[in-house]
This record gives sequence, structure tokens and C-alpha cells, in this order.
Amino acid sequence: MLKSQISNLVRLYRLAVIIGIAWCLTGAPASTSQPVPLEEFFPTASEHSPETGEVHNEEGKLIGYLLTTLPQTAHIRGYSGPSDIAIALDAGGSVINFKILQSPDTEDHLDSVEEETSFWQAHLGLKLGAPGSPKVDAVSGSTLTSVAISRSIIERLGGETTSRLFPTEILLAEFALLLPEAQTMDEHPDWPGVVRLHNASATLIAHALRTAPSLEYLHGFQGPTDVLIVLDAKAEKINGLRFRKSYDNEEYYERILDNSDYLELYNGKSIDEIIDLTEAPEGVSGATDTSWAIAEGVKRRLAQFKSDQNPPPTKIPWRNIGLILLTSGAFIFSFTKLRGKPLFRLAWQISVVVIYGLLLGDLLSQALFIGWAKHGLPLTDSWGLLFLAGAALLIPWSTGHQLYCHQLCPHGFIQQWLGKLPIKTLTLPKKLTKPLSFLPSVLLVLIVALAISTTSVNYADFEAFDAWLWRSAGIATIVIALIGLLASLFIPLAYCKYGCPTGALFKFLRKSSAQARFSLRDGVAGLLLLLAFMN
Repeated sequence: MLKSQISNLVRLYRLAVIIGIAWCLTGAPASTSQPVPLEEFFPTASEHSPETGEVHNEEGKLIGYLLTTLPQTAHIRGYSGPSDIAIALDAGGSVINFKILQSPDTEDHLDSVEEETSFWQAHLGLKLGAPGSPKVDAVSGSTLTSVAISRSIIERLGGETTSRLFPTEILLAEFALLLPEAQTMDEHPDWPGVVRLHNASATLIAHALRTAPSLEYLHGFQGPTDVLIVLDAKAEKINGLRFRKSYDNEEYYERILDNSDYLELYNGKSIDEIIDLTEAPEGVSGATDTSWAIAEGVKRRLAQFKSDQNPPPTKIPWRNIGLILLTSGAFIFSFTKLRGKPLFRLAWQISVVVIYGLLLGDLLSQALFIGWAKHGLPLTDSWGLLFLAGAALLIPWSTGHQLYCHQLCPHGFIQQWLGKLPIKTLTLPKKLTKPLSFLPSVLLVLIVALAISTTSVNYADFEAFDAWLWRSAGIATIVIALIGLLASLFIPLAYCKYGCPTGALFKFLRKSSAQARFSLRDGVAGLLLLLAFMN
């Protein structure tokens, strides 16, 4: 009875230590971003406003925009966390260049993305405030990193959701002249920023939207203008435009107000007609820049509205589904007699190596765990991998079954196959075996200590698993993987026994009669927790 209580206490202590260290790492300072490369993108720039992104030359003329994806897209996480991307745009709000400023993802994955020219070209020309839904292919070998970067860029270009310059939302009173029969108004449930207008009989008679806040960066001669766009009941044609407020030159603004024909040019035209215009309607004489900004704002806002109306088809999350199915298969082999049937087990191992190892490559590692601890869990994008990781950690702790190491690790399966080749195995002397057996734990302690110290380190270089993403893997991880596999020809499961820190983590948590007492490693784990708490 007492022995059982002590065993449970030890297990709870170990789980608490892991959770405690992860909690202490949460919110740890990210590696320092590079300075925003203003002169690299705009050699003639003399001023940059971080708040608006505007870039001006010495004459005060707007020559472009320079934005960063953080902090606005901090919720979008790649392999380890969110990336900060500098986005350069011309004066018209079209993307012309990019640069990765900072990312917690592995250096090898980032290098692979940076070198993939077609990936960046797919984003060139996207419009600020109306990026739409471009088709961007992920970078092979760096899928999680590249998908997150692409999403961050597109979301950042989508513009602000709240307006600093035009905070007043659309009011019913604004339709008194354009649509006097409108009696009630409500927000459209599916189209962001769009309101529906109803008459006294509660019949839908029109829709309305405005160019702010997403397009308030578009300046005319002196500043932006917020334009109200009224659409018909089917949201297909324009019923009319109305100026709401403007920070442009008052004289030029009033010239357009006095020229009613200019705004009426849009009446009766379909949304597609406006979007397909290659040139803006001829501007009002003496207010050309202001006219252009208004026309371009209306065009881009309608393009974004069209994109919201027809969102891209929902992609089936095959990656996450595959990881869930693999984890479920591992459950079956861990807790049924199938694991003892050679043919079934071989078929399972081949499936894991091909699907999980070669096709997906999302092997669990310290780089992954530390990234999640520091930057948060990717609940939206990688829930399948989270499920697998949770099972890999909690099943050994609760049942003693090494779900991941025994049933899901393709690197371990390859070592098993190599160990069955007709090659004479080596028997290491006990004096060497014992010190080597401590190496995985020593590596684990070193990695955690480096994470606590916030030292900038590529944690993937400590393990073999990133080598499965061979298109983007670094030299260090490939060398470790090859040495481990070569050693397994002569020493069964050499890497698992003498080189795997992630395996050491699972072993530390594992429920086992042989590990039911407090030991030296529990004391070391406690010291690491104390250091993490004090740091």
C-alpha cells in the first residue's frame, strides 16, 4: 500500500515538473527581431511610421508602406511559433518585397522557405486591404512553417478591423437621401463589415459597406477618405456612393462633392464591372489624386467583399486526420494482441515509416516541445499533432505503455529493421554501457537548461528527427541520424538507447515499477524547475 502511494506520488511529481517547466517557459522573450529593413526596400526613404506603415521621402511624399506581421498575427504559429515578416508595398498598396525578421521555427526550415522563390512570388502584387484568397503552395519539407508565414502575410494585408481615423460605424441616418425607405439595419451574419437594410415591411432592400478601416491607408492628395457603398438587395450592383468623412485636402474634396456626376458613374454597375476596371474613371479636374484614391478604395473594397462572398472551399485537414488515425492505430497495437502478430506489425511499421516519417515528417522532438511551451499550442492548425503529442506524453505516464517509442517512431522502426540484418552485433563493455545510457538524459537536461536561459539555439540540431524532413534538414541533424542508424547495425537500437533526449523525456514520465522511487534525475528535474521559476 505504502509502495503504491509512493509510486503515485513520484509520478505526480514528475508530471508536475514537466508542466511547471513548460509554464515557466510560456511567454519567454523571443529572439530579437532584425531591424525593419527600411533602406533595403526604400533607398530614398527618410521617414517611416510604425503605426501606419507609411514611408515618406525627404520631400514628404508617400513612396510606399512597410508593415510587420507581428503582433497582429501572433496567433498564427508554424512549427514552433509565430514568425515576424516585413512586408514592403508600393505607394499604391501592392506588395513588392518581403523579409523574415524573426521566427522561433528551426533555422533549416526557415532557410528552405527563404530559398523557395515561387513561394514568395505567389504573394507579390497582393493588395493591402484586399489580398483575396491566393493559391499558395506550401514549401515541401517546411510545410508548417511556410503555411503559417503565408497565412500571416495574407491576414496582415487584410487590413485593420477597427479604424483609428474613422471610428464611427455605419449609421441608419446616413441612408436618408440615398435610401429613404430604409427603416431598420443589422449586420450581415456572414460578410464582415456589411450591413443589411430593410424597409417598413422588414423586406431586405439593400446592403451597405464602407472602405474604412481596411483601406484607410489609401491617400489622395493629403489623406484618406471613408466612402459608403450601397448595394442592391442581391448585393450584385451599386445603388450609390456617399462620402462619410475625409482627411484629404478640403478644397479637392469639395470639388468632388460639387461634381455629382463623378460618384454617379458607379450607379447601376455590377460589382464585377468595377473590379474588372483596368483604369479608374476619369478624375475630377483639379482633384486627380483624391479621385484616384476614392476609385481605388471602392474597387479594392468590392474585391475584398467578393472574396468574402465566395470564400475558398474548405480544405480537408488531411494532415491532422492522418495524425489522429496514426495515433489511434498506435493505441490498437499498444493495447491489443496485434502487436504480437509479425505480419500485422510489419505492415504497421511500414505504414508509419512511409506516412508519418516520409510524407508528413512531423516527428516529436525537443525543438517542437520547447517551441510550443514558449509560444503556445497551435490549436487551430496542428490539432492532430497535438493529439499525438498528448498521447505520447500521457499514455506512458498513466499506463506504462511507450506509445510513441514502441508504436509510432519511424526512426526506431528503421533501427529495428537494420538490427535484423545478418551482421554480427557488438557487445559493449559494462563500463561503457552505463555512461552511454546517461547520455540521452544529459542531452535532455542541457536542452532544457538552454531553453530556460533563453539562449538562441537550434534545438533540432541535438536530435535526429528533423532529418526526416530531408529537403530542409540541417547538416547536424542529418549527421546524427546517419550515425545513429549506422550504429544500430552493430548495436540494437543504438540511437534510442544512447542518443535520444525525447525518448529520455518519455522514459522519465513512464509508469514503471523500476522507476517508482525518487532518484537523482528527479532531483535534477526539480532543480531545472527551480531555475525556470527564478529566471
